[in-house]
Amino acid sequence: MEAKVDLTQGKVSGHVMRMLGPFSLGVIALVTTGIVDTIYLGRLTDEARPNLGVLALAAIGFAFPLTFAAKSACIGLGAGTMSAVSRAIGQGNMERARRHGAAAILLGLLVMSLLVSALILMMPGLLGLMGAEGEIMSMAQQYLIISFPGLVIVSVAMMSSNVLRAGGEAAVPSAIMITGALINIVLDPFLIFGWGPFPRLEIAGAALATAIGDMVAASLGFYVVFVHRKAVSFKEMTLGSIKRAWKVIGSVALPAAGTNIIVPASAAVLVTIIARNLSTIDVAAFTVATRSELVSVGLLYALSACIGAITGQNGGAGLTGRVREAFKFCYSICIIWSTFMALLLALFAPQIASIFTNDAQVIAKSIPYFYIVPITIFAYGFVFVSAAGFNALGRPFYGFAYTVVRSLILMVGFVYVGVTLDGLRGAYIGIAAANLISGALAAGWSLTRAPMHAKKS
Repeated sequence: MEAKVDLTQGKVSGHVMRMLGPFSLGVIALVTTGIVDTIYLGRLTDEARPNLGVLALAAIGFAFPLTFAAKSACIGLGAGTMSAVSRAIGQGNMERARRHGAAAILLGLLVMSLLVSALILMMPGLLGLMGAEGEIMSMAQQYLIISFPGLVIVSVAMMSSNVLRAGGEAAVPSAIMITGALINIVLDPFLIFGWGPFPRLEIAGAALATAIGDMVAASLGFYVVFVHRKAVSFKEMTLGSIKRAWKVIGSVALPAAGTNIIVPASAAVLVTIIARNLSTIDVAAFTVATRSELVSVGLLYALSACIGAITGQNGGAGLTGRVREAFKFCYSICIIWSTFMALLLALFAPQIASIFTNDAQVIAKSIPYFYIVPITIFAYGFVFVSAAGFNALGRPFYGFAYTVVRSLILMVGFVYVGVTLDGLRGAYIGIAAANLISGALAAGWSLTRAPMHAKKS
């Protein structure tokens, strides 16, 4: 295995921009699947259930934090993979990089199997605690019972993509993501509405389409890293060597997974606050608003994928100046992109909201979000770009601290006060305030106090 691209040479900004294009396409494809699911489900109709679309949106609103939690854990494991492999490459040890990649795939399967099993057992209790009941509870469970097992399969695709990204590749891991997403999008209407020979599965159909797309992506990803790139090796693996690799990967993966899980955990708390203080219409509107947010943060998620490979290789090589330069350049992209998206979302707020649902109340309650939150997304970008950069340096606790401050302390507190004082609009104001304060703290501390060299892989 050789690093496909040496990220310790050449302009840092050039490396970011080279990877950002393919990664953006991959992330946008993944984000689009969630948006398409929501659009189709919001437009479900049934004469016997005239409010079926609203019920489906609310059900997805309750289910999303739970699937997001499992996916976030998987992303954290991927961050550990990226960190361990990229640092090994930066230190010139390609054999170690191969072993780390193989061990990461095994670790992903083990951890996700245990996590998914636990979530399936806790699912009814968690949904009930959040405030789901009746038909909404039933629909959410239909979605989750299919989605959860599929997330074990996702781990293979996630680890494979991060092995490739650690070597500086962008096009191939993005192609893996796009392939799975396209299959999901194509299957959605057939399985949700029962087109052609397919049964009408409604919300379960959305989950099944996602699971099938993930299975294809996992198969493709494993083929590329194991057969085509030979970027992972299971030869001569012993229990001792696996444990040593898991220790290196886990030192970043477990804190990073915990960090990532904080975001959906806070989302679950936000849905609970809204469900228990407001109405089903408000939960549906909040679902529309937060799914719309995926449009504005897609490129920033891709940016966090870029910075990890760059900080990992340069930090591993001791090039701290290039690490700092990567953070600064990525922060500037956050500001430019978020400003553009904030203007776009504000100009077309009613049209965007109406894509997801025909319900006038849901549209009206979701629209204020577009005027309040998107302009602060750049600061949220500071938080997760910082976390990704330090994860790759083997320093995951910086991202953990930034995320705890934003998602658990500031956001939960501000949203609770906002809902109490001003309903759903107050929740949007609370999210915006949490973004701004946490973003300023993350960027300021990262550039002035945090170390820029990597721990040994």
